[in-house]
Amino acid sequence: MIYLLLFAGLFMGWSLGTNDAANAFGTAVATGVVKYKHAVTIIAVLVIIGAFLGGDNNITKVSELSESNKVVASEQEVMDAITDGDEAVQELRLKSAWKAFIIFTCAGLTVFLMSYLKFPVSANQSITGAIIGWGLFHADYSDPAVLAINLPQIGKFASTWLLNPLGAAIISYVLVTLSHKFVEERLKNLSQYDLMIKIGYIGAGAFASYSIGLNSSANVTALYFDPYFASTGVAANLLTDARMTATIGGIAIAIGVLTFSKRVMMTVGTSIATLSQVDGFVVILAMASTIVLMGEWMGIPVSTSQAVVGAVIGAGLTKGVKNVNFGVMKNIALAWVGSPTIAGVLTYLVALLTKSFFA
Repeated sequence: MIYLLLFAGLFMGWSLGTNDAANAFGTAVATGVVKYKHAVTIIAVLVIIGAFLGGDNNITKVSELSESNKVVASEQEVMDAITDGDEAVQELRLKSAWKAFIIFTCAGLTVFLMSYLKFPVSANQSITGAIIGWGLFHADYSDPAVLAINLPQIGKFASTWLLNPLGAAIISYVLVTLSHKFVEERLKNLSQYDLMIKIGYIGAGAFASYSIGLNSSANVTALYFDPYFASTGVAANLLTDARMTATIGGIAIAIGVLTFSKRVMMTVGTSIATLSQVDGFVVILAMASTIVLMGEWMGIPVSTSQAVVGAVIGAGLTKGVKNVNFGVMKNIALAWVGSPTIAGVLTYLVALLTKSFFA
């Protein structure tokens, strides 16, 4: 049963892949440098590699917020279940898996809806919204001890709404400005310009794809990971192996990339700002750099979608405010706020309907 419930996480990963493919190769495909079919193949491979080599580092970061919102079992609950015997252990693990199933289903449906509407949204924040929605029903937010744990965590996730795209916009603006001044014209005069641009895009996109696997795989399967079961060695399986858990998340993302990513990819690549081929290449570097820097600084998985949108805006602003389509940006910003809200409301309603089972 636990393995069947894992499919909700795989659905979440598929939804994330349909959305986040744009972040690595959206500008490359939109500017005609890299073909769509080649782009998605590179993304799929590098996402899995990134998830396998480093995705497990973010597993526990997601689990901390989940535990404080009564999604993941606490250490005391695990120890009590172990004391009570195998039946209690299996019941606790099954209930944890059901909670993860609910969180990922609500968040996945939200991300899929936004992807269908061609909005690049944050899967990470949709999951965060779903976790908080569950906690608002099951955790006692009137308890100062609960607030002391949850509010700083929620504040950290919420602050990335501004800091992540703003940071990417600043980095992109600086890099594109330097590129215009020192690099772009020299590159265009080279006889092998087209080949160099293609190689550059593929290299930058591969690095960005790797960073997506590194950063986002935890968002897909972290809630199925049992950190306290893992530490005790009880019921060891894929749900207590952090690297395997992250890798499964990476595979699910890759499937989403390969099957349903073109709609959002073209929105990011063409609708926000008009970019040159060199600008598009610099945007990918700015996005990937922001993800790495923000992940290290904030200590949590951050939104690759917000980073790439910020980077595109920063690049567009180098040619003036009129080069940025703020009408599209307004809709994207509404989707950023709306996605965690919708996911949270859906999860709260499910928590209300299933309260007797989890009592």
